[in-house]
Amino acid sequence: MVCAFFSGWYTPPTMPDVLLLKDDDFKPLREDPAYAGGPIDCVERAIRAHDQGMTRFQGMVDRNPGEFEGLRVALAAGTETYTGLRLFGNPPHTRAFMLFDGKTRSMLALMDYGVLNSLRVGAIAGVAAKYLAPKGAKVLGLLGSGWQAPPQVQSMLNGVPGIELIKVFSPTKANREAFAARMSEIHGIDVQAVDSIEEAVRGADIVDLCAPGHFDLKEPLLEIPWVKPGALVISMAASQLTEEFIQQARVAAVNWNSLAAEPAPRPPYKELIEKGLFSKDDVTELGPIMDGKADPRRTPDDTVVYDLTGGNVHDLFLASWAYEWAKERGLGSTFTLTGEDLPRDM
Repeated sequence: MVCAFFSGWYTPPTMPDVLLLKDDDFKPLREDPAYAGGPIDCVERAIRAHDQGMTRFQGMVDRNPGEFEGLRVALAAGTETYTGLRLFGNPPHTRAFMLFDGKTRSMLALMDYGVLNSLRVGAIAGVAAKYLAPKGAKVLGLLGSGWQAPPQVQSMLNGVPGIELIKVFSPTKANREAFAARMSEIHGIDVQAVDSIEEAVRGADIVDLCAPGHFDLKEPLLEIPWVKPGALVISMAASQLTEEFIQQARVAAVNWNSLAAEPAPRPPYKELIEKGLFSKDDVTELGPIMDGKADPRRTPDDTVVYDLTGGNVHDLFLASWAYEWAKERGLGSTFTLTGEDLPRDM
């Protein structure tokens, strides 16, 4: 018996055109400080929605031995939200986001996710600083002056308006000096290029490790005596800090799974967990901190490490916001994935 579906002709349902948005479409969001509050708001809403059980998230990693990035796929959805599929691939900055209607599952947009991902990471750092920086924080020590650094500065200044001085170090003198001059001009704040990590860190109320630190780059960056008591240290990769540093600090993160999963615990947490020196009880999650229900500090002099890494639903909220922003301005171009009437006989 031949299935009725394959007899005669089949007319596919009418599908909406898909909006194609490239990196140039999103550059104003990265370059104009006026938009800094948008990504921060997205991150805060994502964290609260996740804590309230209103979102769903699944991730998958496929990485060959020795491969820098591999393929990382993340699916996020939730109550009264769009649904999104994020893809990170090789080379490291090959990144895309597919946005779907949360009810019909129709594909709405295919989006470059290089610019938006930099805004997401910057916003997470900004939110962490907003809720975890010591009272009266005025000095930011920034390690790194590359692609991720401008959104970090933009979000930090939005989250902690009292910052008066930024000290930046990166290995290439010309790069850090150019970055300092550009950030000073854009934000109207004193940004100084310094000659060492130690000089950037000493006296800083917030230390932002905006430097490479992927799974295969084990590069501890700080010495404990350099860090001011009570400071906030924001780490973009666990390998940037030593076991000793983690043990002497108070750790905050989006959740325990962001440290202990994806797809396995990362150093130095992996080694500390195996030694029985670190557990879920040693992590304060960001959602309760934002709601005033938790504080990682036991004393004002406690150094707090905020680990920025890990799977989450921030991407979906940020991509949805950027999609609506682009639609309002008539940006991008459209394409369709469906053709004319298709024959059932194959």
